[in-house]
Amino acid sequence: MKLQIKPGKGEKIHIFIDDEYRLTVDSRFWYSERWHNRTEIDSGELAALEQAVGSRRAFNSAEDYLSRRGHSEKELYDKLCRKYPPAAAADAVARVKELGLLDDAAFAAAYAEELARNKHFASRRILLELRRKGVSREIAENAVEGLDKAGETRIIELLQGKYRSALSDEKGRRRAVNGLLRMGYTYADIREAFRTLEQECEELETDG
Repeated sequence: MKLQIKPGKGEKIHIFIDDEYRLTVDSRFWYSERWHNRTEIDSGELAALEQAVGSRRAFNSAEDYLSRRGHSEKELYDKLCRKYPPAAAADAVARVKELGLLDDAAFAAAYAEELARNKHFASRRILLELRRKGVSREIAENAVEGLDKAGETRIIELLQGKYRSALSDEKGRRRAVNGLLRMGYTYADIREAFRTLEQECEELETDG
């Protein structure tokens, strides 16, 4: 089969096979590959070229995704698979790992701290969220291990802040309890936090 190229806008290179347009690549990729000085190509080589182009595009997307926020390996792979063949997605993931742009342990530690700081999630909920991202149990547990485990104290802070307006009646209290349970706090810690707040209120009333 006859292989031809035509320059496009910017750094684009348009590839034609037997005078029919086939695909577009960037010039940096094209001139770094073995096909750039060829005028003939067989079906096997064309398939290899198309796979290499797919991997290149997947890699570019992977870099773009990672520039926006951190990802776990599985999360990045799954996202790439929505646009590219699994083989191209796997190649891209492997390449960004080699470049040090993808590290499940670093991602898990940063994401765990973010969930604790911004969402006020308990360790149990954070562990669940990390597992949902495809992080291995061992890495997830190591990330959670370094977090503050003062569950009752954090619950009291939430009750005095986020849920303060909900504590005036029984319905509001139930809503607060259910919200805290969804955040991963244990019922025992929630009950103890309520008891501590009630004792503080009683002491204030007595002092008053």
